[in-house]
Amino acid sequence: MYCMIGRNQMKPGKVDAIAKALEKDFVPILKKTPGFRAAYMVAGPKGEYTVFVLWDSRASADAYATSPSRKAALGATADLFEGPMKVEFGEVRHSATA
Repeated sequence: MYCMIGRNQMKPGKVDAIAKALEKDFVPILKKTPGFRAAYMVAGPKGEYTVFVLWDSRASADAYATSPSRKAALGATADLFEGPMKVEFGEVRHSATA
């Protein structure tokens, strides 16, 4: 399993708008992309934004990361953030659930 980690700084007062945009603009794209497993948005206390998107494989994560649909959704939400999204990938080496 692979994880795409996106980080950014939210503009003040935009956390609810970002959560709504994630649900409206990104989740439909994610659900249509083969290999998608889950997505989690974390809003930090000082406006930090982190999103974790889990994939079956690196190939699935790459397909999403380079998709025109994702790029369009990022453009539509750019005014909610202080700058461009910083993205990195990593292999999930361990997981645990309740």
